[in-house]
Amino acid sequence: MKNLNLKTLKFDRNLEGHLDSPFIENNGLLELNPQFITPEFLTAWTFETHLYDEQVAIDHFVITFPSRTELEKYAASFRPFGAKIVEGPDLFPINFCSTNINVPSDLWLHLMTLLMPAGGLVVLDAPHAAGDQKNRFQEERGLAAVHHVAIRVENVQNAAKIWQNKNFKPLSERPLDYGSLTQWFLQNPAGQIIELIKRHPGNNATFDCQNISGLRLSEVASQ
Repeated sequence: MKNLNLKTLKFDRNLEGHLDSPFIENNGLLELNPQFITPEFLTAWTFETHLYDEQVAIDHFVITFPSRTELEKYAASFRPFGAKIVEGPDLFPINFCSTNINVPSDLWLHLMTLLMPAGGLVVLDAPHAAGDQKNRFQEERGLAAVHHVAIRVENVQNAAKIWQNKNFKPLSERPLDYGSLTQWFLQNPAGQIIELIKRHPGNNATFDCQNISGLRLSEVASQ
């Protein structure tokens, strides 16, 4: 796990709702807009947008690929545009953390994280085995589906109240907070996951190994 010097996302409170976004809302679910997931767009994007009628600053979001080969091919297209590989590619979570992680192999996946010039993160993932959880997600919702979007907030508990009013329900009793990150998965009735994330001063890691098991297991516990 790397400790990154992420830029602070500058959130424009006057952001117009019509600005280009990688996300399309479709019956409560998020899908990727192929026009806006190109290296040219994402390396220039501010990571500010509207989701479910809420003005938000995106910390990271996930793009899914059918294989690690396709994942790495897409990542390579960012090299001329100033994006940096900050995690992976490797098997997540077992090859990312030195401590034992209580995550069954069905939930493992290939993962790489790209840091964009504006300070936002784009997470790329792919199934590690036929029939695993990521493979089933792809078969059910297609490659355009967004597994989750992480929204950077100052107070996770207060932000959760806003999203609960939008009919997103927490997937665990409380946020996961082990010092470097505070993270909480919430899900709407359509099955879309939103992550609320607070980054603590001095630690800008892309994830905290102590949070991984709880996040992944909370996700599948809701199914």
